Amino acid sequence: MQQNGFFKTFDGTRLFYSVEGSGPPLVFCYGLVCSKLHWSYQMEYFRRNYTVIWFDYRGHHRSDAPAKPEQLTIDNIARDIECLLNELKIEKATLLGHSMGVNLVLEFYKRAPHRVDAMVLANGNARGPLETLLRSNFMHMAFPYIYEAYKKHPKLLNMIWKANGKSKIVPWIVGMLGFNPSLAKEEDIKTYVRMISEMDMIVTLQLLKDYETYDATPWLHRVNVPTLIIAGESDLIIPREAQEIMHQLIPGSQYELIRHGSHCPQMDIPELVNIMLERFLGEHVRPKYPPGQLSSSPAFTEPASSSSTTSIAQMSRQGDVS
Repeated sequence: MQQNGFFKTFDGTRLFYSVEGSGPPLVFCYGLVCSKLHWSYQMEYFRRNYTVIWFDYRGHHRSDAPAKPEQLTIDNIARDIECLLNELKIEKATLLGHSMGVNLVLEFYKRAPHRVDAMVLANGNARGPLETLLRSNFMHMAFPYIYEAYKKHPKLLNMIWKANGKSKIVPWIVGMLGFNPSLAKEEDIKTYVRMISEMDMIVTLQLLKDYETYDATPWLHRVNVPTLIIAGESDLIIPREAQEIMHQLIPGSQYELIRHGSHCPQMDIPELVNIMLERFLGEHVRPKYPPGQLSSSPAFTEPASSSSTTSIAQMSRQGDVS
C-alpha cells in the first residue's frame, strides 16, 4: 500500500504525509529542519514488514507554514502527529525519533501514552540541546543574539542562509560535525544541506527557541512502554551522555551505543541500525513476517546481546565499520 496526501491539522495548517507498506504502523520523526532523508534507509527496509508513516512538519518542505511563526513548537507538532493518526484511523503506533524527533516522540507520548506501542529515541536529548552542542555552551549563550539579529535583519540573514545550499565548504563542515564522513554518503550530506537552505531561517530559529526550553526529565520515570535509546559514540551535536541520562530515567529502556556512530548513525551505518531495530521491533511489536526473514545484509548476522547496555558494535565483525 502506498498513499501520499495532505491533511489539515488542529489549527488548519495543511501538512503533507506519506504511508507505505503493510503491517504494524511505524511513525518516523526526523530532526530540526531535517527531512525524510534522515530515516530513508530505515523506511525502505521496514516497509516490507510494517506500515511506514512520515510527514513533513509545519513549515517544512511540502507542508504549509502556520499562520504565525510562534505556532512552530514541539507541542504543536506532537499534536500534528495525533491529528495524522486520526486522519489515518490508526489507534496505536510505534514512534521513532531522531534528534529533535526524540522530543516530538516524547511529547506525543506525554499527550497520549495509550496510543504508543513502543518508542525508539535516537541521538536525542530530553532537554534543550544548546548547552551541550559541540560539547560547549557557546550556542546557548549566542542564540538569543542570533535570534534578535534575525528579527532586525530578516532579509539579509535569510539570503545568507539560503546561500549555504550553493556553498562547497558548508557540506564539508556539516559532514564533519553531524556525520561520520568516512561512512556516510557524500551525496546524502549535500542533499541535506540543499534542503535546509530551501527553507526559511525563521523555521529553524523559532523551533530552536522552543526546543531550548523543552525538558522531559521530570516525568521520564513514568514511561511504561518498550523504549530503545540509540547513541553515537562520536556524536558532536548531542553527545551520548544525553542518551545515557534518558536510559537511566526511563524504566526498562534498552541502550545501544554505536561504535563510530555520529549524530546520524542511521545514515552512517544503516545496515547495522536496521538489524538492531529489527530485533527490537520483532521483540516488542509483532511484524508482518518473523524478524530476519527478509534481512538482506549478510555482513551483520550475529545475534544481538540481550543486555540493555551492551554496545551494538558487538553485532559487527572486526573491520566491518572501520
